[in-house]
Amino acid sequence: MATELGDRRITGYPDDAPREKKELELKTYEYEFPFNYPNATLDRVWVGGERHGIELYPIKTSDGSVATSGLPSDWIIIEEDEPIVRIAVIGSVCTPPGSILLECEPVDGLRHDGENKNAVTARFRADNLWGMHLRGDLLNQGGTYQSVPISGMSCAAFEIPPSNSVRISVMGAIPGWTDDNYPDDVHYSFRLIRTTVAVGN
Repeated sequence: MATELGDRRITGYPDDAPREKKELELKTYEYEFPFNYPNATLDRVWVGGERHGIELYPIKTSDGSVATSGLPSDWIIIEEDEPIVRIAVIGSVCTPPGSILLECEPVDGLRHDGENKNAVTARFRADNLWGMHLRGDLLNQGGTYQSVPISGMSCAAFEIPPSNSVRISVMGAIPGWTDDNYPDDVHYSFRLIRTTVAVGN
């Protein structure tokens, strides 16, 4: 398809010169829990001991003296030397369905010169993730994954603008039943995170 670009312009952008498409050479890295890597930062309430992944809270609760701590959720940040263009998060939720939230720090120069920088940010969210691990109350009653049909793992994959780093936070469902043994067990447990970078870009 030999098309001469010539003076072709997109209407309304007279100063935007014709461009050539980019070919991305991709390389994927894999990280596994407990995510003890020099380019990974973990901030969380729970202090360890999980045997099914790193559990993160969706919100830092208060100490009872105020309505909220005013602090953001637990999170993990992964930084790469080359632009991240894709990320996949694999894990399981304590109480399904779960959600994964992603915030990106795009590389410099990504935005168009005429773009309103206050209009949109690089945030992503995947909901309705149904793979779960058995909560402590189920295990203590002798439960196994064979007896819980929705047990298993889930994966959320995101295609993102080229970014220096990604911040991942998560949440599970709150059933709200009065006889729930663990009403605040709203973690999601990370098992694997894969980042795909654009090499040489």
